Amino acid sequence: MSPVRVAVIGAGQIAQRGHLPGLLEAGAEITVLCDNSLPQLEEIGAKFHVHRVYRDWHAMLDAGGFEAVTICTPPFLHAEMAIECARRGLHVLVEKPMAVSLQQCDQMIAASEQAGTILMISHNQRFMEAHRLAKEILDAGLLGRLYLAHGVFGHGGPEVWSPTQQWYFRPDRAGAGVIADLGYHKLDLIRWLTGQEITAVGALGATFEKQTSLEDSAVMLVHLSEGTLATIQVSWVFRPDWENSLVLRGERGVLAIPTDASQPLRVSYISSSGQVIESTHRCDSGDTSGWFGAIRAFLTAIEKSAPAPIDGKEGRAVMAAVLAATRSIQKHTIISITEVETIHD
Repeated sequence: MSPVRVAVIGAGQIAQRGHLPGLLEAGAEITVLCDNSLPQLEEIGAKFHVHRVYRDWHAMLDAGGFEAVTICTPPFLHAEMAIECARRGLHVLVEKPMAVSLQQCDQMIAASEQAGTILMISHNQRFMEAHRLAKEILDAGLLGRLYLAHGVFGHGGPEVWSPTQQWYFRPDRAGAGVIADLGYHKLDLIRWLTGQEITAVGALGATFEKQTSLEDSAVMLVHLSEGTLATIQVSWVFRPDWENSLVLRGERGVLAIPTDASQPLRVSYISSSGQVIESTHRCDSGDTSGWFGAIRAFLTAIEKSAPAPIDGKEGRAVMAAVLAATRSIQKHTIISITEVETIHD
């Protein structure tokens, strides 16, 4: 079977750390790389064995030579690019957040459905080994009915690892602040791991340090469709450490996912005989962010003509929760997903 030929739009850190090496690792052929702002585009292309580079993504699409595109640009560009790619019959993997409004999400979904192409949203943390193991444990019912979840995701800010990408702090380009950046991951994970829909979100936000009108830190309270309650803390002002952890508690026990991938996932539960069973599970993997796994899943879906592993409706559901959280901060009240749907549709 010939390798899938892929074009990459956006050559920033997410592309350089995730998409470009991930595509090569999965055996894809990266035919072209496009970015309209990085002066070192040619050098980046050469590093990843890409021989064609473009500054204009429309010109790139016109030139063709590929059947799939990965989009690693700021969120405000996602919808326009994904819709045009679908119109041209191209499969698309787009970075999170999916878009900046539910209307844009709907337009992306409709364009893909009409074209019969794959639209996959890169919820890369679902492919981290610890999260996939946690999903297996929860689906097996070891914890029983899930009561509570608590997630934390924080680091020093996007400028620490991607100094040139100031769009994170611009409302017109990012849509929302740390909730759309880091909170999106935790909202998606809690929804996916529990198998429940998010029904309402309450949030408090603050801007402690970053030069932006967007929040750089937030705390969310999340209500899920089967009654589980979750709290999520996200921040761009953690120092000197960082954290990406999650704890889930049910009627029979607790599951704890640590920040450090070298540390074990811990499970403790009460068996049917009343015995306390404790176990640890090491999840050593070179794919500590899940980007490589997401890319492999995208390419496999193309090769097998299968549905998107994480389709546009999944991305839209998380965006609705993000928008509910940002509205909650503005209105100082809990916001239902139904209310967000009414406002944005």
